[in-house]
Amino acid sequence: MKYLFWDIDGTLLLSARAGVDALKEAIRIRYNCSDFTFSHELAGCTDSHIIKTAIIDIKGSCNASDAAGLLILYYRLLPEFLQSHKGSLLPNVKNVLNYLEQNETGYTSALLTGNVGHAAHMKLKHYGIEKYFDYGLSAFGELSEDRTILAQAAFQKLYVKNPSIKPEEVTIIGDTPNDIKCANAIGARSLIVLVGSSYSAEELAKHKPWKIIKKLPDKSQEFLTELADRS
Repeated sequence: MKYLFWDIDGTLLLSARAGVDALKEAIRIRYNCSDFTFSHELAGCTDSHIIKTAIIDIKGSCNASDAAGLLILYYRLLPEFLQSHKGSLLPNVKNVLNYLEQNETGYTSALLTGNVGHAAHMKLKHYGIEKYFDYGLSAFGELSEDRTILAQAAFQKLYVKNPSIKPEEVTIIGDTPNDIKCANAIGARSLIVLVGSSYSAEELAKHKPWKIIKKLPDKSQEFLTELADRS
């Protein structure tokens, strides 16, 4: 068995900034801060890092209670924003996931995402793809602010399941430099899908991913050909 660890935002779907706007509304409500602007690039970051940094920007420090309070409010608001924002799955995502599930391809799909687990489930359920992933093997943003720690945690889960697992049997699928760093942290392959990325192919290539593709293939079986490439 080989394993595919998928990022969510920018790789599987675009939520039309539903998550960002839900978090900004949570900040407005909790901190009476109606014009808050995030001070750093959000793509590829964990929710825990984004929330901690935002609170520090507002009040100069952040403790566990601060982060938990903002996160709980974000959870409450996210479904409404997913409904009101007209996001979508990225091209061919559902067809490829369905093909991997319905056929004996030798691949298992899991998640490696900066989203905290509850938010990840909300997004995937809203867009109708929640059934395609092994959540027991997945790693979510509450584990660490550092995406590479998530990759290490995911690989440890695989090792417990299969002590003979090799890093090259794992492919991390994403759209940002941080996804490439995750793969490099465990010696895995990184497959970058450009269509939903906020980065150019040239910017991403500087981080030396295993492969960059424009989008998931129109013919789902061709995705296996991409994965089988050993170049």
